[in-house]
Amino acid sequence: MRSDIQCLRGIAIILVLLFHLFPKLFVNGFLGVDVFFVISGFLMAKNLTNRELKSFSDFLVFYYKRFRRILPLYYLVVFVTVVMVHLYLGDYLWENNNRYSLASLFLVTNQLVIHDQMDYFNEFLAKSSSANAFLHLWSLSVEMQFYLIVPFIFYGLQLLKHNYLKLAAVSLITEFGFIAFSLVVKPFAFNFMFLRLWQFSAGFAVLFWSKIEENLKKQKTEKKSEFDFPKNDIFTVSLSIIALCFLPKEINVLYLRPLVTLATACMIACDSEILTSRILSYIGDVSYVMYLVHWPLIAMFSAYGTVFVIVVILISSITLYHLFEKKYLLMSWKSLVPLVFTLVMGNVCLQKSVRMDSFWNVTYPVDVQHTLIANRAQLPYSWKYEEKRKREECTEEKPVESFDVAEGKLLGYGSCVPGNGTLSILVAGNSWAMNFRNPIREQFNYNYSSFRYCSASASYGLIAEDFWYSQKNLVALKQLVERLKPDVLFLIAMHPHILQSPIQDNDKYLREINENIHYYEKHAKTIYTLGSHPLYPSNLLTSFLNAIVDHKDDFEDLHLNRREADRQMRNVRRRFDMAKVNCTRCHVSYLPTVPPYPFPLLQFFDVSHVFVEDDKYLTFDRDRMIGYVDNSAHLTGAGLKLCEPVLKRVAEEIMEKSEV
Repeated sequence: MRSDIQCLRGIAIILVLLFHLFPKLFVNGFLGVDVFFVISGFLMAKNLTNRELKSFSDFLVFYYKRFRRILPLYYLVVFVTVVMVHLYLGDYLWENNNRYSLASLFLVTNQLVIHDQMDYFNEFLAKSSSANAFLHLWSLSVEMQFYLIVPFIFYGLQLLKHNYLKLAAVSLITEFGFIAFSLVVKPFAFNFMFLRLWQFSAGFAVLFWSKIEENLKKQKTEKKSEFDFPKNDIFTVSLSIIALCFLPKEINVLYLRPLVTLATACMIACDSEILTSRILSYIGDVSYVMYLVHWPLIAMFSAYGTVFVIVVILISSITLYHLFEKKYLLMSWKSLVPLVFTLVMGNVCLQKSVRMDSFWNVTYPVDVQHTLIANRAQLPYSWKYEEKRKREECTEEKPVESFDVAEGKLLGYGSCVPGNGTLSILVAGNSWAMNFRNPIREQFNYNYSSFRYCSASASYGLIAEDFWYSQKNLVALKQLVERLKPDVLFLIAMHPHILQSPIQDNDKYLREINENIHYYEKHAKTIYTLGSHPLYPSNLLTSFLNAIVDHKDDFEDLHLNRREADRQMRNVRRRFDMAKVNCTRCHVSYLPTVPPYPFPLLQFFDVSHVFVEDDKYLTFDRDRMIGYVDNSAHLTGAGLKLCEPVLKRVAEEIMEKSEV
């Protein structure tokens, strides 16, 4: 193997490792995976152009060599990781890890990640904070799926007789593939193999470029070839581009990803001796083992400190490389096939065991067990574990309006049992509308004529994000309000990140908010909007449970820093404060007990102050040790209980005005 390619592999795995260990410092390190993809594309192109693909046996030989390289170590690590998950992680984390371990056996982890990330209520399961020990295997799944199709690609390329045509073909794959990757929804594009093919094909392009250059060198005379170029200079510039991934400042990935892909391709094409390091080359040798083992160890042992985790990663990687990987690569197929079969069957038996055998059950101290039960009872979402009576009083209906109902983006739409009053009420927004639906309804004590709700992904009521289903859901919500003409409209949403951006002259977001407010005023008599609220991290309840199980003393770190949270939401609040001037039917719930904010209170009812204690926004009850926020960044039943005084005051205000 070329030294420069092994050194590139070493750089790539270092980037990935640093990103997973220090995600807030090495914010661009995830692009190390992109470097691996380009290298794989080049090596597969080199492998497949050295032989003709004529018969079925040629395909089988290719697949055997690929599976021989990947599968034995892969299935061993999956097996050991499943065991360690059930020994070192709390049982409240087993279900998700079991799902992903099963997907990993079939090399479709990336497809499960896509499924979870595209499902609003499962998105948190596919985040690194979920203690999902198999999450990193998405890239191995992409690679293996690529290996399945790459011989067919080169079978087709064989029909092109000249390397110039082959270079043109793979260059078009790269160019159009990148355009498609850029236009498709990010979570899907990130994990879908066909939308990553452009990076593999960048490696193809390097191979065909190298062949063209080699032929030109054979043909050239004393006259200098027009294809000569300063390779060392290009190599140095390319290496500098990859070095940008080590910077602690986030760089727009839409620009950095294609630059890193191009830089990797250029470095391979240059075949330079500049990048020569025995240490980097050795790290490249163990990069496959290190990639497989590093994330499970981080997910399970990060509580023991970064130094401990790094040492364990290095020892595990070096040991497995020398005692297992190097050994099985020397085996004949007669020994290797039984080994892989044994590992696969061992994984199958283990999957059954962890789901059915009581051997794996965990026993906690009584006080810890009670705390875990109380908190787990609040999962997955508040409206899923409400009293049966409350749930049954609200019925889902088929929407009349043009909401995006695909892929679970319509989260709730229907009506609750009629009341004995005169008010018609509509609660609408994103998932927080479902979070607050029954807590709001309870405060009216059936003193309404109708109570309807509508909850849709990326439906904020006052503004839409740039992607199409957010805009579609806003249009549909406005249609719903126009049709129902409610006496009271509640717009309940955790507001989008775009509102955190600096406020500009003639601010487009403020203009859109005002336009939507004026629209709602035409059709609703009264409008109550949830004000800005602190942004909670995903998997906060899991972090809380981990701290309980591990008997940590740093529980206070789980509360939000109030200054930082307010700074994040400052421009959201300012926009709402500016918008209130233009709203004649918006209402505010005054908060006399809260210290004054650095700018006027908003004309939207606010619940964030009930979580304030000194310089923190509380995320759990210290006395009862019960969380206020679930893993999907919604309020739990305990958190909603704190909001009841505000909701009661709002309901009383509405009912008093309706009697006048």
